[in-house]
Amino acid sequence: MTERAVRIAGAIEQPRSLSPTSASAWQQCELKYALSYGYRWREPATVPALIGNTSHRSIELLYGLEPDRRTRETAGELLRSAIAEETTKPEVASLRASTEDLDRTVLAACEDALDGLFELEDPRTITVDPAGLEVWVSAYLYGAPVRGRIDRLYDASGAHVVADYKSGRVPRPAYTERAFFGLWTYAAALAASDPDRQLPDRIELLYLVGRERLARPVLRSVALEHAKQLARVWRQILDAFGAGVVQARTSKLCGWCAFAAACPARVTDALPPIGTDDYAAVLISAGLGRRTGSMDAGSPERRDPAAEAVEAVDR
Repeated sequence: MTERAVRIAGAIEQPRSLSPTSASAWQQCELKYALSYGYRWREPATVPALIGNTSHRSIELLYGLEPDRRTRETAGELLRSAIAEETTKPEVASLRASTEDLDRTVLAACEDALDGLFELEDPRTITVDPAGLEVWVSAYLYGAPVRGRIDRLYDASGAHVVADYKSGRVPRPAYTERAFFGLWTYAAALAASDPDRQLPDRIELLYLVGRERLARPVLRSVALEHAKQLARVWRQILDAFGAGVVQARTSKLCGWCAFAAACPARVTDALPPIGTDDYAAVLISAGLGRRTGSMDAGSPERRDPAAEAVEAVDR
């Protein structure tokens, strides 16, 4: 990995909150974070992200039903509704135009993910309230305003569990703890927003395609350390934006980065200053567009577009 200091200028939006996804983007590459969350450039839709969004939506719909209705047949019917919902979103239009048999590809991958869910657990036995699905949580962790969305909060044999579905590969042991980063953050945020500062009992990652459930008991010391890590990232972002300088980091993940064609750490030709209209023209020519309205760093896309790439590299 190499780094290059890059000056940023122009109308950059100051972040108002932080999520595990946006914090990971900052740690991966500060310039990528600045372009995504400061200048509000939208990364193009990808098939893996669409599969992740669709499988999550179908599972959300499934667990919104009464337990006795959560059958595999019903899950398949809900999946088709989720596909219709997700693939007709405006940001997917370009992906549909460039991908042959997009619906069929997404259907096959999501059917496999649902099969994995039913192998990991019997949805009819899961005690979850509709209010425990896709739960937004927000809290201040050591001064950092943290906000994000939890896939599922549920009770299991008296234990309060925070669960996250994964449609990518099961990480190798060396990368397993990194995969829990988001859930540790949410555990800390839940405790910080609870009047009694009560932590959940367990965090779980359900790897649907890999048919594997990874779980950790929630230890207060570990949750607090992750909260401190988020706070450090928050301070780094504020300091960097205040100074107008971020680090462009090159790594194996650059091959999956939508901003690679306009990255001064990778492009040998001179690029216009970041934040100028001329630099925006370079991004537009690479097929990127800006988000409309205000961008909250704590409100990322449901699935990180680079998540599947990260897991593939980790393999």
